[in-house]
Order: sequence, then structure tokens, then C-alpha cells
Amino acid sequence: MARTVFPDDLLLTQVRVIRTYAALARPLGGHTAELRHQLIEDLRRLYAHPYWAEPGHSYADLVELRRVARARAAWVEAA
Repeated sequence: MARTVFPDDLLLTQVRVIRTYAALARPLGGHTAELRHQLIEDLRRLYAHPYWAEPGHSYADLVELRRVARARAAWVEAA
């Protein structure tokens, strides 16, 4: 499978989604409302991105986006 090049804003949105899910998984003492609102807004941006309107994109591209974003998030955290 060929590697897909994703727009930077789409990739960064997916990284934010991953980080927000991780933050929601930690106990926060009742400060989850802001994170949930952020997650909803980021998911809206992610799925409404013009990239998905281009012909030829599939669920496999979404899976690849998540894989690339996880790798980038891990790389940034390690730096």
C-alpha cells in the first residue's frame, strides 16, 4: 500500500483528537466538559475536512491517518 500524504491541518487535528481522548481517559476531577467540547469540535473538523471530499479516499485512508498521527504524537512527546 502506498503511503498517503495528508494535509498538515488534517494531521494535526487527528493528533489533537488522540491527545484529547488520552486526557479524557485520565481522572480529571470533573473537568471533562471542556475536553468533550474540544473533542466534538475536532472530530467535526476532522470528518468535514475537504480532503475527504476528494474522490478516491476510503476508510483505509482514515486508518492510515490515525497511524501517522499516533507516530507523530509519540515522536513529539519523546522529543
